[in-house]
Amino acid sequence: MLKRRMEMVNLKFGKFWMKRDRNSIQSELSLSVRKCASDLADKYRNLGIAHGGGVWNAKHLASFDVMKFRGDNVYVWQTRVFKEIHYFVSYLYALKVDKLGLHSKFTETGSFGVESFTFEGRLVSRDLIDSIIEISYLEEKLQMSKTERFRILDIGAGYGRFAKRIQEGFTNIEVSCIDAIPLSTCLSKVYLEDEIRTGKVTVHQLDTLDEVQEGSINLAINIHSFSEMSMPSVESWVRFLVEKKVEYVFVVPNGADLALNDGSDFGGLFENAGYHIESVDDKFSDPEFARFGIYPSKYFLLRRSFSLRLV
Repeated sequence: MLKRRMEMVNLKFGKFWMKRDRNSIQSELSLSVRKCASDLADKYRNLGIAHGGGVWNAKHLASFDVMKFRGDNVYVWQTRVFKEIHYFVSYLYALKVDKLGLHSKFTETGSFGVESFTFEGRLVSRDLIDSIIEISYLEEKLQMSKTERFRILDIGAGYGRFAKRIQEGFTNIEVSCIDAIPLSTCLSKVYLEDEIRTGKVTVHQLDTLDEVQEGSINLAINIHSFSEMSMPSVESWVRFLVEKKVEYVFVVPNGADLALNDGSDFGGLFENAGYHIESVDDKFSDPEFARFGIYPSKYFLLRRSFSLRLV
């Protein structure tokens, strides 16, 4: 499978790469993923369901290094702003809030260009730190681990970072991923291949969203994605959440408010749709950690009551 071949490129045995021509494999895989994305983009245009506007443009995608999709790029900023000391402080904070022992379940492999540091004999990345903090927050608010079957819809899932971590930490949680950017969908299908095979993760395309049953989702999440969309795109997702009767929505905007990168407020879209802010909290709740933590953010938990029970 495509993922296995990509992993072959990334695996090291001691100091040596596998003997097969690494450059030719990279070129082949990059072309395969880009063809997948191009075909999917054509399909969306032909169906009239492509999302336009926002910060994701042809320039971003043309210069994107497929073989380093977990690197410091448009998906996840990493060391372009913060240095090792900031990562160490953030790692200590993640350990502090980790009541589920996620740090012992999550592993950073260093694959696909991710930037990491070594603390206490283990690789630590922003992916690992943010995942522990976000999931610990959601566990505190929603007690996900105590629900027999908890289902999450990740809107703007990127390459599948959150779904991968959830599956490392839980056996009772299923994740459906969706991203309007075709490249993201194609990368998710590669990165989450094993999780998809277990049936615990689904990667949707825009034309398969009807498969999401009304009342079937416990929580929708959007992490640093709504802020990068156009207002019509955000509005369409809000309508979708209401249509599917999703009670809870976890949003992490790029700034301090529920707003696009240009400052345009999208919180009103949720308010008009009947959602209210159940809780708003800092990513780093301890101000001492917040001074030095990487990429401080606001966590918004929204809620709307529906009469329909989960199916």
